[in-house]
Amino acid sequence: MRQHAVERFAAALHAQDATLYFDVSPLLERQWTGIPVVAAGLASALLSGVGDRLRFFLDLSVVHRDAVADALRRNTGLFLKREIASGRARTGLLPVLARGTPGAARTIGLFPSVKQVRRLFDVECSVFHDLSTLVLPYFHIKGNVDHHMEAMMADIASDDLVVAVSAASRDDLAAYLGVEARRMMVAHNGVAWPDGYAVRAGNALSPAGAEPYLLILGTREPRKNVSLVFDMLERAPALLDSHRFVFAGKMGWLEEQHSLPHGLEAARASGRIVFTGFVPDQTKYLLLAGAEATLYPSLFEGFGLPVLESLSAGTPCVASWSSSIPEVGGEVCGYFDPLSAADLQRAVVDMLARRRRQGPALAQACRAHAARFSWDASLARILDRLKPLLQGTTPPPAAADD
Repeated sequence: MRQHAVERFAAALHAQDATLYFDVSPLLERQWTGIPVVAAGLASALLSGVGDRLRFFLDLSVVHRDAVADALRRNTGLFLKREIASGRARTGLLPVLARGTPGAARTIGLFPSVKQVRRLFDVECSVFHDLSTLVLPYFHIKGNVDHHMEAMMADIASDDLVVAVSAASRDDLAAYLGVEARRMMVAHNGVAWPDGYAVRAGNALSPAGAEPYLLILGTREPRKNVSLVFDMLERAPALLDSHRFVFAGKMGWLEEQHSLPHGLEAARASGRIVFTGFVPDQTKYLLLAGAEATLYPSLFEGFGLPVLESLSAGTPCVASWSSSIPEVGGEVCGYFDPLSAADLQRAVVDMLARRRRQGPALAQACRAHAARFSWDASLARILDRLKPLLQGTTPPPAAADD
């Protein structure tokens, strides 16, 4: 299905003498987490499928595809940002002046996040990840709230197609911002690891004699609710005797809302609680594959990539029953009330017992569930909805899961 969708879209681009432009602005981050990971997944799928009708851009400049491909191989935007700033990766300006003139080639602009420019392309489509700045503004810095909300409304107004990464995000866009169903669709995020990661993890991990640990993956910011894990450990310190608790992810904002309580400093000093900071992908995969389970106590998500990443490594996740998370985790996850440390403790104990009981079968079920989510499938869904817009026709009604 994916290949057919991409082939149909590539044929439509040629028939219309059209070009698809992909915004690389999220890829300029040095450390890719969250939205940059989504942008990288879609860009990789585009590079392998659309062919010579694909261009990359930043603001008003076209960016050389080789520079983007290099960033995708390196899994960082460090060198891409440098090459663009120096001008070496710029290949000219966008053909914006030709838009709407007789004989001008048609253009599609695909934005994986907030738009840097608007109304430059004949057809525009952007991906919306979550409405946390609207729904939970007190978990964000005011400047970020103002910026994102202003940009979000302008982006929606200029979009021909609005892509939500989950049904939960789609429903939020409709309920809070009144986006019409005919302009929206759902394209779930995917997960992909470089070839060889699983083999290296199998060689590196030695379960015999290794001390078990639970992994909490993600940027530490208030919405992620890591303070609930601290509350659970203060009420159930025996968990620290049986397992280390490893927090992997960079520090975000409003640190005072999720800093380690004084009562747990001794556990940190003795190595029972570990903060790794940001970890590269290979290390992240090793941590995921070696954990007994991952914990994801987030209060609100547009999708929940760490849940999917955990399952893809064969590791079950204990996650909050909130927003889009059950949509991603399905039946293989264990769930809890994100406002209750007692319920988190109950879910952790249940999952550890389930892991002992089901063993390899649970790991296999996790991987099988995660395999349903791929960047190729996400791209295929988006292109299928963009094709009639490119041809100037009305897209078919959204499917039930759109």
